[in-house]
Amino acid sequence: VWNLPPYSPLALLQQGLEPVRRVMAANMRHAAALRIDHVLGFARQFWVPRGAEGRHGAYVRFPLDGLLAVTALESRRNRCLVVGEDLGTVPEGLRERLAQAEVFSYRVLWFEREGRGFRRPEAYPARALACLASHDLPTFAGWRRGRDIAIGRELGQIGEEDVPSRMAERAREIALLDDLAGSTGAGEAEASAAAHGLVARTPSRIMLIQADDLAGETDPLNVPGTDREWPNWRRRVSTPVESLTQPPLARGIIAGVKEERSP
Repeated sequence: VWNLPPYSPLALLQQGLEPVRRVMAANMRHAAALRIDHVLGFARQFWVPRGAEGRHGAYVRFPLDGLLAVTALESRRNRCLVVGEDLGTVPEGLRERLAQAEVFSYRVLWFEREGRGFRRPEAYPARALACLASHDLPTFAGWRRGRDIAIGRELGQIGEEDVPSRMAERAREIALLDDLAGSTGAGEAEASAAAHGLVARTPSRIMLIQADDLAGETDPLNVPGTDREWPNWRRRVSTPVESLTQPPLARGIIAGVKEERSP
């Protein structure tokens, strides 16, 4: 969809990884922190020939050690912290290698699971950015109401016959999260504050709160796997930026996070 050609790993090595170093330098020059999207591409990328189907693609290896080295070099030069989005099909050992290079991990509550339940806060790594969700995932209100399941049905991503089982599974997940966060029987606003408080209790050194969750949005900003089917990146936050932290929902979330994150 992006129509962006990938770097050739052989050409990068021939040029001493200079193109990547220049990109890192330009982005870090005026930033205190840099999040590298799809950092798994430092180790390998899945390439599909033009006009072919996904089953005809293959993984192409990239010079991980060299890419981490130039990233570390520019990070040190520009005093810029680096966060790697290490989500998806993570190659074995990559998270450990990123941690050795002091690249912060990216931990999202929806993905942090232990069996069928949610991972306890103390199990999160310290050198990480923790958050409840991201732009590609359901907001808290949308997740709790099953809005993502409804959208999947509307777009044909989820069959009508699968909706009841998906909603039943979601109800079970909500109960597990409420139990872990201590919000069983609470309303949606209180449950949101408790869930954010749960993430705030992790030892992860950085925590993010989405503007969408402060505003109580239900529709996601982006639905992966869609192009024209869903108005991706076009929905505006319903609450003006100037007053985003003022509604009771936002105040409750912020208060819960401050209570857990206070020095």
